[in-house]
Amino acid sequence: MPVHMEGVDHQPGVELLHGLLDEIVWLDRSPFLAASAAAPGMPHVTTLPPGTVPRLPEGVKRAAVAFAPEHGPAARATATGAGLALLAPDPAVTALASDKIDSLPLFGEAGVSTPDHLVVPASGRADASSYRRPHWRAAVVQRRENNLVGRGTRHAGDREELRACMEEWPDRELRVTERLDGWPLTASGCVFADRTLISGLSYQVVGVPGLAPGWGTHCGNQLPGPNDLPGGTHRRVTRAARAIGEVLRSRGFRGVFGIDLVLTVPEHRVVAIEINPRFQTVVSLIQCGERQAGLLPALGAHVLALRGVRGLPVRTAEPPADRWGQFVVHAMRDGPAPVLPSPGRYRLTVDGHLSGPSELGAGLPDLGPDEALVWVQTPVGQPVREGDELLLVQLPGPVVDPHP
Repeated sequence: MPVHMEGVDHQPGVELLHGLLDEIVWLDRSPFLAASAAAPGMPHVTTLPPGTVPRLPEGVKRAAVAFAPEHGPAARATATGAGLALLAPDPAVTALASDKIDSLPLFGEAGVSTPDHLVVPASGRADASSYRRPHWRAAVVQRRENNLVGRGTRHAGDREELRACMEEWPDRELRVTERLDGWPLTASGCVFADRTLISGLSYQVVGVPGLAPGWGTHCGNQLPGPNDLPGGTHRRVTRAARAIGEVLRSRGFRGVFGIDLVLTVPEHRVVAIEINPRFQTVVSLIQCGERQAGLLPALGAHVLALRGVRGLPVRTAEPPADRWGQFVVHAMRDGPAPVLPSPGRYRLTVDGHLSGPSELGAGLPDLGPDEALVWVQTPVGQPVREGDELLLVQLPGPVVDPHP
């Protein structure tokens, strides 16, 4: 399967960035994504947790970028408190794209298939049997509102499980979708004022017991190898994701986005599931590939997109053969966050001894086969809910054996 990355040529890209700002303030609780963007010539990136009150030196041109600016008021409040412009897409189009029900016409406009679905109204509901097609093997139930950790997604293998979901969410509109067998994939890209670029394709790891309490919880990603997916997959997924990105562009969306899709078996159809109009954890892997391929990291591309730069020097590149992967550990219950390994670089010796943490070095591309990078997402003792992210672990190889 030939794989290519689309992106902004690195050197002209960083020159454009330096004409706009000296520093990017990354608003997120962990610096893992900012670290993967640390390519030569990139403006300095400072990571600040949303909700902090930063004291930044004066005389520096800065702008803020947030992982998920639509997820509560903290990112915008932090940027405003620091006197920074928050480079984020329009909230109205972000809300439309992230809505599990209202976003469905966008896929139709893009000419991209979606699974068969029915909508459960918030009131005046019929029996659960009315919201499940007889030929469906199983269904997926989603609340319309966006959620970063999959709390709004449930599996319904039969009418009784669907009825339980409806009882758990009695006053909400629900999207009930036919569950499709296949490879769960994510296409990552960036929407500019004059075009959409698709920078990478990744395999999703979802709902792994021991890592997460929920069936639909995101547990990680990995970059596919040349023989992991059927021939033509990358081309067809890229075409679908670009078409959706162009629809978003027509609505005024700008910046980094991702599309969750399924490559079905046995038909090998590309079917779109949802839009993530923001950064995703997998962008950290994509940025490593962009750096190796001589492309501007997604964080830099996002800045150029939100500043309205047109006519960018874009090109297609072949990424490195590395199959980097990462997995996320979630809280299994409500309560204080437990004691976690310190962030840094770890090594597992042949006798089973774990050493570390040591300095990060050059990051993920620099890891040996027996090493890993650990990033803490939640400080010890901080209150967490079941499903909250605790820890991110990045590996130089795949996390799981990719299969449909």
